[in-house]
Amino acid sequence: RLRAPTLSTTSLRTQAPVILMILRVRTPSGGTLKLRVEPSLGFDAFLTQAAAEAGLPSAACSLSLNRKESLSPAPGTPLSQVGLAGGDLLYLLSSEPGSGGAATAAPPPAAAAPVA
Repeated sequence: RLRAPTLSTTSLRTQAPVILMILRVRTPSGGTLKLRVEPSLGFDAFLTQAAAEAGLPSAACSLSLNRKESLSPAPGTPLSQVGLAGGDLLYLLSSEPGSGGAATAAPPPAAAAPVA
């Protein structure tokens, strides 16, 4: 005769829910990404994810809170330790040509010299 499996109290426990935060990222082209991430995600991994979503190489990108100063925490620093909170708006800066980022602004063309 077969016995039905019994549930132990340990199998009924649920794991703590994973809390995600939503960070907004303004891309060089002017679009806004909304990325759901765990606060424990490393900053460098988040930068890679944001750059990939924007179609840019992460090596040519940085993130900023004010469009001027790039955030540069130590590699692997969790987002929660960088001081970021859900809803924050970050700016994805790119040195990639043609990305539209502030770092790619070309100088104005030189004035043509008059021909004599």
